[in-house]
Amino acid sequence: METSLRSLRLLNRLFRKPLGIPFYRSISNTAVQEDASSELVNTFNRDIEAGGVVPVFRRALLFPSRVALQDDVGTYTYARLYQAATSLSKDIAAELLGDTERTISYMCRNDASHVVVQWAIWMTGNIAVPLTALHPPDMIKYFIIDSGSSLVICSEEYENIIHPVTKELSKPLLITTMEKQEKDLEEKADLLSDVGHSNKWYGGTDAMLIYTSGTTSKPKGVVWTHGMLSAQIAALHAAWRYSAHDVVLHALPLHHIHGQLNSLNATLAAGARVRMLASFAAHAVWARLLGGDRDERVSVLHAVPAMYARLLAEYDTMFRDPKTADYVRTTLSSRMRLMCAGSAPLPETLFKRWEEISGIRLLERYGMSEVGMALSNPYRPVEARTVSCVGLPLPGLAARIAKVGTLKPLITVETEAPDMQISLEKLGLTSTKDPEEGSQQDSKETEHEPSNDKSYEGELLLKGPAVFTRYWNRAPNLDSPDFTPDGWFRTGDTASYSDGKFQILGRTSVDIIKTGGYKVSALQVESALLEHPSVQDAAVLGIEDDSYGEIVASVIVLKENTKLTLRELKDEAGKKLAPYQLPKTMLIVDVMPRNAMGKLNKKFIKKQFGDKLVLKKA
Repeated sequence: METSLRSLRLLNRLFRKPLGIPFYRSISNTAVQEDASSELVNTFNRDIEAGGVVPVFRRALLFPSRVALQDDVGTYTYARLYQAATSLSKDIAAELLGDTERTISYMCRNDASHVVVQWAIWMTGNIAVPLTALHPPDMIKYFIIDSGSSLVICSEEYENIIHPVTKELSKPLLITTMEKQEKDLEEKADLLSDVGHSNKWYGGTDAMLIYTSGTTSKPKGVVWTHGMLSAQIAALHAAWRYSAHDVVLHALPLHHIHGQLNSLNATLAAGARVRMLASFAAHAVWARLLGGDRDERVSVLHAVPAMYARLLAEYDTMFRDPKTADYVRTTLSSRMRLMCAGSAPLPETLFKRWEEISGIRLLERYGMSEVGMALSNPYRPVEARTVSCVGLPLPGLAARIAKVGTLKPLITVETEAPDMQISLEKLGLTSTKDPEEGSQQDSKETEHEPSNDKSYEGELLLKGPAVFTRYWNRAPNLDSPDFTPDGWFRTGDTASYSDGKFQILGRTSVDIIKTGGYKVSALQVESALLEHPSVQDAAVLGIEDDSYGEIVASVIVLKENTKLTLRELKDEAGKKLAPYQLPKTMLIVDVMPRNAMGKLNKKFIKKQFGDKLVLKKA
């Protein structure tokens, strides 16, 4: 018997039955006018005014009978998810003996189980650390160790991945299953109780860790507080007009802030419906965009440029007939309220082609793990959305262009803070009509160093209540390269500002590669490549690509009398790296230039070999 590990198989009461049983009294998107909801909103808003935060799971009490989420197996109301999370929270609390503010790592599919586990963690006052099966065991182990997780939770399909890791680390493991009878849940459906801590308590505590890909060495856990989440949600609701009438198609990974914030938590906080796919597949996304009954018709999609590129490739295969193409354009232009692109540069050719085939002008925005969403093109007017630009700061944020090196401020742009109060009217819950559409809030410019042509270029700095303040498990450092002495976060991106718009020009450091929505550390990839027995030297570069923004490319010097293929290199490196970190192209050379300090001269390497590293199109 293992004494160091308590592996409990939990029944989280999230069951796969269709709607129609008495528990679901109302599943339509009709108005919510109960006095109880209005009184609860008033109570929540008083707590917010006093400095508290209403966590996302507690907002579910405002719209219990509405559909919260559909996945590939079932449909779930807010009440059902809440009740399932309440049940699981009791087991978590028992395992941790009632302790709070502990980190809990978890791995679930992109389905309702992810929401249930995350809500249960928050209900117990603990910190959620999402994991993904995309990462190899060594990386998963690192995240569990670095976060100091007191408990690990996984759904049963990931038991074979997680159990060996928790056994090695002597960590308790809870395994969720879908086999419990539903009788208890049905009997308790009308008895939803307010669980968790006070809203004031959540106003000062941490909610989750989102791990970066590592900019210089190993990934770091970005601490997201409930206050940060609340500020971000308020900003997105104001800027992008989320409403309870939305159906948001979710096909993003949930260990990234893009999927966690834009598609999941901002949607659930609005009382809207998430249509969640297990993973991105172009044909499945097209089916959801074009199909569905009236209440299930998708109105919002958040995706990275690489996803839109794959959708276009599928479009060219499936919709060649002119009548079908007309149907696609008519359907999308009438149904879709918002289609966002971010996490990587949006190529102009993709921007124009998507508008041509869909009638929708993509809204490009800018964000990262440390700040969530920071800059955005306007929601209205649509014509003001500019290709290759990322607009202005979202409500409540300030963005600054500073001189590279000295960080002397050149210009600061600030946007008015969003209303943090919860409004059923703004969410469209007091009428059957969508809430009134509005434009982005006004911004204020402060020129620190006047420019003759009113344009500025330098390092992008950010500040505001939605910007993180620390990395997990990292001691405070007064000389931290991540912040300026006066508290501005250094993004590491070079940007320009002119004509009232920001444009991201690229990484201030050549060692950060943005590929298909992921941020990849070239140094981390190089370290893994150098472990291959045939590799003498390795340089990893980001090469521009229309589909991915950038691809990870490698320049390799081999040891004497050895051979190597790209497939062999990826097979070995894949033991340490996630699939998106692996090189897509490889070039073998005799020698690579280094500077006087012995460092690779990557700018020269890219100039010399870059054209040979471009990903060849099929």
